[in-house]
Amino acid sequence: MAPQDRRKSSLESDYYAHMDFDPEHQREVLRFYVPMFAEPAPDAADGKQGPVLEIGCGRGEFLGLLRDAGIQAQGVDIDPGMVAQARGEGFDVVEADALEFLHADPAPGPYQGVFCAHFIEHLTPEQVVRFLEGVHRVLAPGGRLVAVTPNPSCYAVLSHDFWWDPTHVRFYEVDLVEFLCRQAGFEVESSGTNPANHPGPPPHFQVAAPTVYPGVSDLVGSAMRKLAAAVESRRDGEGARQREGAPAEGAPPGPEGPDPTWAYELGHVVNVLGERLQESTQALRELRGAYDNLLWGLYQGNETFVVARR
Repeated sequence: MAPQDRRKSSLESDYYAHMDFDPEHQREVLRFYVPMFAEPAPDAADGKQGPVLEIGCGRGEFLGLLRDAGIQAQGVDIDPGMVAQARGEGFDVVEADALEFLHADPAPGPYQGVFCAHFIEHLTPEQVVRFLEGVHRVLAPGGRLVAVTPNPSCYAVLSHDFWWDPTHVRFYEVDLVEFLCRQAGFEVESSGTNPANHPGPPPHFQVAAPTVYPGVSDLVGSAMRKLAAAVESRRDGEGARQREGAPAEGAPPGPEGPDPTWAYELGHVVNVLGERLQESTQALRELRGAYDNLLWGLYQGNETFVVARR
């Protein structure tokens, strides 16, 4: 899609209405980024925050958060439906193609911050390059860009969430965004995932930790010692009675009495089974740990961000 093909359309606002996206949830997710604009740029003449330009501002959820934080802000969006909703909330929003706006309308350097959330995935790589050139143009020296985009490392996003939106073009992995920012003359400060937008794996994919019972070796050892003591005591008693000429009670003929070998063998079998059960339980715990690592590795945060300075 060439830049000149980015015509005004209400497709995005119609899609939002169809999906019934909750604006309060959007605000909770976007609130994570407000502190990134709470301090003025190093070269700000008046030492104050803002103004911040939001690209693809949509209904104005982030503009509202900036307003609540006392930060001056302006938005630009190409969708007439989005612009109407944002203006209806009292926000300063320009209805225009963002790329054209960045390269034509504002004088160079009027903004201390530029923010875009889920915008660059609507662009081709060539358009992203032009977008970053435009952001570099309108940012004041030391001004900050925060670019947020869907995380392709999250399975839910990669497999279906991303493809719900008919205006999405492609993914931009965080390393690629960092590279493109540096190519455009920015200094990358940080990047990561938004913890406020990390629902994690579906509950039915998660499993409880296996129950680990204590081993039986101590119990078997204690039982064997008691058995040995009982056998020894019985033998002592039998020996005393035999010296007195009385037969051992309930004992078969002979000086030894009942043979305890079977009890020792049974104790050994139980001990071996207990050890193998412990080994199996430990293997199950390790398997569960590997499964958790795989599951949470697949279900990372839904969006990534890159923070860069001009």
